[in-house]
Amino acid sequence: MKTEKEVSAAEIISLILKCITWASHAFYLKRLLNGITYRIRGPQFITFSVVICCVVTACDFYFSGHDSHLGSGYYTSLAVLVFHIIYIVTFLPRNIKKDEHIWTRSLNPDLEEQEPLMHSVLSRYYGFSAEIDSQDLGAAEEPSNILSKILFLWVHSLMLKGFNKNLKNIDDLYDLPPSLQSVHLSEKIFSQRIASDETEQENYVKLCCNSAKIKTLPLVALLYKTFAFEFFSIGILKLICDISNFGGPLLLNALVAFLELEEEVYSKQGYYYALGLFLVTFIYAIFSVQYNYFINKICLKIKASIMMLVYRKTLNLTKVTLCGMNTGEIINFISTDADRIVNFCFSFHQFWSLPLQVIIALVLLYQQLHYCFIIGVVFMIIIIPINQYVAKKIAGFSNLMMTAKDKRIKVMNEIISGIRIIKMNTWEKVFSKKLEKIRYEEVKFLKKRKYLDALCVYFWATTPVLISFLTFTIFASLGYGLTAAKVFTSIALFNILIMPLNAIPWVLNGIVESWISIKRVNMFLQLPDLKFEDYYSELENGSNLKLEISNGVFCHSGAKNSPRFENRIVNFERNSNAPDYFLGLIGLKLSQGDFVCVIGKVGSGKSSLLSAILADLSCVSGQIKMNISERILGIGYVSQESWIQQKTVQENILFGKTLNILKYRKVLEACALLDDLELLPHGDRTEVGDKGVTLSGGQKARIALARAVYQDFDVYLLDDPLSAVDTHVAEHIFSNCIMGILKDKARIMCTHKVQFAEKADYLMVLSEGKVINYAPPNQALQFYSLNEGEDIEDEEKADRSILSDATSFETSLSVTLVQKEEKEEGVIQLKVYKAYWLAVGSLLSMSVLLFCFLMQASKTVSDWWLSVLVSSSQHGNHTVSLDISRSYSLEKLILLEDEERSLTFYLSIYGVLAGANSIFTLFRAFLFAYAGIKAAITLHNRLLKIIMKGASSFFDVTPLGRIMNRFSSDIYCIDDAFPFMLNIFLAQIFALAGCIIITCYALPWILVPILVLAVFYFKLQKYYRHTSRELRRLSSISLSPIYAHFSETLDGHSTIRAMSAVSRFQKENMERIDSNLRACLATAAASQWLNLRLQFIGVIIVTAVAIIAMLQREYGSVDPGLVGLALSYALSITALLNGSITSFTETEKEIVSVERVIQYIDKVKTEEEIFSQQPPFAWPSHGVIAFVNVSLRYRESCPYSLKNVSFETRPGEKIGIVGRTGSGKSSLIQILFRMVDSFEGAVLIDGVNISNLEILKLRSSLSVIPQQPFLFSGTIRENLDPHFLKSDSQIWKALKECHMEEKVLNLGGLDVEVEEQGQNFSIGERQLLCLARALLRRSKIVCMDEATASIDYHTDSLIRHTVRMACRRSTILVIAHRMETILDCDRVIVMKEGHLVEIDKPSTLLSNPKSEFYGLVYSKNE
Repeated sequence: MKTEKEVSAAEIISLILKCITWASHAFYLKRLLNGITYRIRGPQFITFSVVICCVVTACDFYFSGHDSHLGSGYYTSLAVLVFHIIYIVTFLPRNIKKDEHIWTRSLNPDLEEQEPLMHSVLSRYYGFSAEIDSQDLGAAEEPSNILSKILFLWVHSLMLKGFNKNLKNIDDLYDLPPSLQSVHLSEKIFSQRIASDETEQENYVKLCCNSAKIKTLPLVALLYKTFAFEFFSIGILKLICDISNFGGPLLLNALVAFLELEEEVYSKQGYYYALGLFLVTFIYAIFSVQYNYFINKICLKIKASIMMLVYRKTLNLTKVTLCGMNTGEIINFISTDADRIVNFCFSFHQFWSLPLQVIIALVLLYQQLHYCFIIGVVFMIIIIPINQYVAKKIAGFSNLMMTAKDKRIKVMNEIISGIRIIKMNTWEKVFSKKLEKIRYEEVKFLKKRKYLDALCVYFWATTPVLISFLTFTIFASLGYGLTAAKVFTSIALFNILIMPLNAIPWVLNGIVESWISIKRVNMFLQLPDLKFEDYYSELENGSNLKLEISNGVFCHSGAKNSPRFENRIVNFERNSNAPDYFLGLIGLKLSQGDFVCVIGKVGSGKSSLLSAILADLSCVSGQIKMNISERILGIGYVSQESWIQQKTVQENILFGKTLNILKYRKVLEACALLDDLELLPHGDRTEVGDKGVTLSGGQKARIALARAVYQDFDVYLLDDPLSAVDTHVAEHIFSNCIMGILKDKARIMCTHKVQFAEKADYLMVLSEGKVINYAPPNQALQFYSLNEGEDIEDEEKADRSILSDATSFETSLSVTLVQKEEKEEGVIQLKVYKAYWLAVGSLLSMSVLLFCFLMQASKTVSDWWLSVLVSSSQHGNHTVSLDISRSYSLEKLILLEDEERSLTFYLSIYGVLAGANSIFTLFRAFLFAYAGIKAAITLHNRLLKIIMKGASSFFDVTPLGRIMNRFSSDIYCIDDAFPFMLNIFLAQIFALAGCIIITCYALPWILVPILVLAVFYFKLQKYYRHTSRELRRLSSISLSPIYAHFSETLDGHSTIRAMSAVSRFQKENMERIDSNLRACLATAAASQWLNLRLQFIGVIIVTAVAIIAMLQREYGSVDPGLVGLALSYALSITALLNGSITSFTETEKEIVSVERVIQYIDKVKTEEEIFSQQPPFAWPSHGVIAFVNVSLRYRESCPYSLKNVSFETRPGEKIGIVGRTGSGKSSLIQILFRMVDSFEGAVLIDGVNISNLEILKLRSSLSVIPQQPFLFSGTIRENLDPHFLKSDSQIWKALKECHMEEKVLNLGGLDVEVEEQGQNFSIGERQLLCLARALLRRSKIVCMDEATASIDYHTDSLIRHTVRMACRRSTILVIAHRMETILDCDRVIVMKEGHLVEIDKPSTLLSNPKSEFYGLVYSKNE
């Protein structure tokens, strides 16, 4: 017993807690004097500290009441306790709304003028919470002091905003600090040069790589130079964390050993141990959170840098080099590969930290268990090579899985790009099977990877239990005594070993995967850049020439000359057996004001010539001369396939230039756009949609031309810009633009129109890539039979796009066509969890949960049994006296009844429990892996099915990048990230439950602080989850613009480079990256804000366990075995608390991907599958089409595109459809294929109402030849006959009829691979292949929408004859601009403003000067 003069440690602790409480409260009250805040009592920490102080006072009062002498201290404690309770009562919430508080209530609510007198930033007042919420958060970290940064107090404003549901978009988040802004990062990363010679690699990276026998990669060297100091400095924080983490077991050993001492000793030493536990856990909490935050920041920097490097490299490569890469692969560089590379940051520090932790743990185990710890070392030596082998296999399967993923993304990109053609040709099942086949390969490797992961999980969970069993068995068999201090210190050390043992395979796997991705990206970055000074030669000084080509020979696959060609990720050769395509010899001189026209048949090399001038081909021999300074300024380029951005009309035309209203209007007038703009509700401020989906082909061509003209360059390259517009519009553009505004410019124009070619200064005639003549037009035309059977005066041009009228300029949009991406708000809906549960399967889901429970239960019971074992050992060496005044635990009662039981019995039971735990873990690991795979397969199949069934209107308003985000990032998350996090969450939550149960069972008094902390814990996680969900959604949404912009850049690569807009597009890319970084930084800050507070809760629990154990020893009895068990679990409770809520919130974040997929599955509007009529046998037999009072509008807010259209065709009739832009021509075809959601009236085919038919049956009976040809990656055979229904002879016959037989033979036959989007064919050749495809179908109804727009006139005349003969028994609907095509029709339908104004024979209509058809044909002469 202590003397009266002595002050117990409990009293010292009580005094310290009181001092901390009142000091912090006084500090806050002082701050309260300097400003006004809503919470008068301060933040929750102040409230919590006062409550703790009250509890301590109550304890003082209780213990002083048991003293035999009630002195003044007893009454003082009573008085303090009463005042405490009264003070706490004031904390209770009252029904006063925040906005009704007197300090936040307006003093003059009816006063209209409430403007501040001063608008200075310095006069801004931050006292009112309402004002704080309405202001921007400012830059992250900037307004905070050192304490705020350490404790993450600066994040509180973000958490408050999220909790109040005010996080709606990226602008609601923190601005990026300067060090994280893309501008700053780009300056750092681009200022470094990727080292290519050995002298530049004499650094730490080379030393490490050489020691590991790994070749140093330039990308690694670049990242090292840029981020090395910052990255390695973070390692100091990690080292401090690791060292402090081992303080817990050492102090646990000392405390439990102290509690085992039965003789009366002074208890101050035990409280010092408790104080030490508090300090080491507190230090670990601070440094671990700072480490996590800083490592997240550098990860964001590296990911942003990789994105910028890949984007910049993409713009610096030639088009022919990019042909070797598919879009999906390049997008994977900035998504999956970038994520894997930044994962190296975590893996690297773990790579040196984990072995260090293992070594320290083993040394400490040796101190506890002597040489018996060797059994653990031997066991781990056996496990490590197994883990290495598993990690190697995982890396191999990951690489194969990524290859399959690249293919899947590539095919999916093709599907979405050509979805309308796929639907019109009923290829949904064909492409679905194609994608499913690739997905099957991907899932096959995913399964192998996941099952190997399950093996890693099994080793992780069972190794500590098995090591404990083997070690303690050998230790006891050698005659050593098992004490509570030794056993539970060892258990704590074994628990610390769990993380390294678990993480080693993951870290090795992460490093290997990072290395694979680094090599993939590095190969891409090592491709040779285009350098103008290497490609162009300078013109002579004083020369009037703008361009000169001397004996130039150009090749599409010149990259073979590159030494890195063999290391290309994808071989970009079209076919290994096919000859390279050469263009040349080319000789050309172009002076200022010269106008050169280039003509030639399909595939003659016209577009390739322009590509050669733009440096998109490789120059094999000869010279191309141009002033480098002028080339850097840009070339006006208009591509044959018009490239339009998803912006307004004005933004497309300005293309980054400032608006000069006079010049702008002059350009609009010259390009014949003024009339079109008047039809728009918002004029030139109307958004045109993804890839110009709201425009017809002619409108896109004119906007592309206007864009080039507005830039005001010296040289212009025009690739057939007039083939996409009406004849009178073409005349207007040629006169006012090409020969008007551009008359003083150097111009090269590719065209099929002789009437324009005749007005050129020079005419170049190409054939099979060779110049057959280059002379003035009157001399050159005699060598080229262009005008056979051609009536130049009778050209009429319809709209180009298949949806030209479907979504044309006439559409009056009351709102933006492409809406912002939908974002769910609030709590993840139950239907999302239910959808995933059902995707797994109810029985399988319940089995997984059952084995998770059994796994944790067996582990917890085995640990409890160890405490029984320790107590039995102590009972065998010491007598135990019974005292009826004291209570005994269940273990002691068992021991008293079974004193004769041997140690072997207890170890046998422990071994049985360890074996059961191993079996349950095995089942749990593999069942969970199987469940995750099954859910991934199910959700992907459902998403693919719903997208393939989606209505055309969905694809009109949804950008490609948004859909691709679902199939790339979201599906990858469902495949891998979400099951991984869910696995961790289930393990953490069951482990936490077991930890709390054991701790409370061992020390019931711990329930008091746990219940108090539980209130704050649940409030904290609720507070955090509101914010984290929205941050995750904002992160996902901010990724879509990056992918969409990247895809848009790839489509317009040549135009961007030609017009020297590379820098501006890089800036736009950086702006999108910054938006994503803002969301990611906020997510990281919020996560560590929570992490720190949860760590503090863990610190309090560990300290409370130690203090309660000491108090029980001082004022009662204590079982060292149970205390050791409780402390060993309490040391891990910090990680479990943090892990539970973090894994839960991370699971909620990852399930956002499931939510986004389910959103499409549930909300995407699909085409109707209901039909009420089966067509007759052999329908349609005649091909008679009847429109009966058909009216159409695409949306309720849009005007009618068709108005009461009625007509009827005859069997085997060829009908031409003409009309000006927006007249409704293509709408007729849209209705015929039921590509619109609904229409008024009726359409009959052979007397059958198409609205009553199954939609697949209808479309399979029709054929379409689109104006925008659609070819997909695969063989020529697959492109022509996707269903594989035709024989080779039939296919060759169709190719011969379309004059493509020779071309295909030269390439290597029907099994030659077609590149993505048919890039190894010219536009005209693609159209001919689409024509051959239609001829193979032999449908009774054939629709041709500008099918020969990009074909020369001679070939066109041959095709017309072919179609007439091959489809002589079919009804043909033709939208065409060439008069020969129209005159070749039996009748002509004339459309005007949605009305059918005329239908008759072409000759009859032309004989009437007042007819609309006559006006269309001869309008240029009017």
